[in-house]
Amino acid sequence: MPLNNIFDMKKGLSTVLAFAFAVLFLGACNNRNLNHFSEKVIGKWMAADRNGSPLLTNMSHVVTFISPTEGYTTTSWIELVDNEDNPLWKKRGGSEVVIKGHKITKTLQINDRVTVVDKMKVTSITDDEMCGVSEVKTYMDGLKVATAKYTCRYIKISDNFEQAILGVWEGRVTSEEGSDFGDSQLHRWEFRTDGNYRYYVLSDGQWAVNDEFAQYFIDGNMLCCRWKNLGESQEEHREWWVITSIENGVMEWSAVRESTDGITYTATVKMSKIK
Repeated sequence: MPLNNIFDMKKGLSTVLAFAFAVLFLGACNNRNLNHFSEKVIGKWMAADRNGSPLLTNMSHVVTFISPTEGYTTTSWIELVDNEDNPLWKKRGGSEVVIKGHKITKTLQINDRVTVVDKMKVTSITDDEMCGVSEVKTYMDGLKVATAKYTCRYIKISDNFEQAILGVWEGRVTSEEGSDFGDSQLHRWEFRTDGNYRYYVLSDGQWAVNDEFAQYFIDGNMLCCRWKNLGESQEEHREWWVITSIENGVMEWSAVRESTDGITYTATVKMSKIK
């Protein structure tokens, strides 16, 4: 979908390679029932697979179809930004949506210069997943600068954790590798209603704030965070997580990550609410 074509361009992903994966991928999405498609597509969808492989959570996005002509995309990419004012920290980037038959065209205006047009031919849709082939074109100042074509799979999102996440939580990363910026130590997160959060670490037996600023938003079950740690100048970090559950005072997150040697793994976080 919209912004990930930039990564395809950078990595040199070719159209030939995309369709080589398509044969295997589409075999897994074999429900061809497209009846009442414009009704089934309404709702919230998260990108899960590309070319038959799990999509890294930090490269995912959430698309919401309000109607056959209205929708929005949630993303947090920074690679397209050529100035300090980052327009890609968007919970709801408005999209022009056109649905004809089982084809979806989304036009997303990234900023004054960049427009992304995503044409997706849906090959199957159920109550839980939607599969298809996307052709994404990126335009800068009206000129096409990139094209990417790939198979994709989206999963339907029914959860909304915007209210349940509020409060103070204590826990640690529970996967062996940890998150991109984790150290597997006990930490605290305080999520507030204004889109800001506080991140605490233990220092000499006391809880201390460890960031200059920290912001978040949630779309469905997708949690997006950005922050700057104390003592790291102006370096900004960003990280996406999927909230898998919030129940009985326990919250769990998961994310598909990639290590520096290219190995894909799942990072998880489990924490308990303390107030």
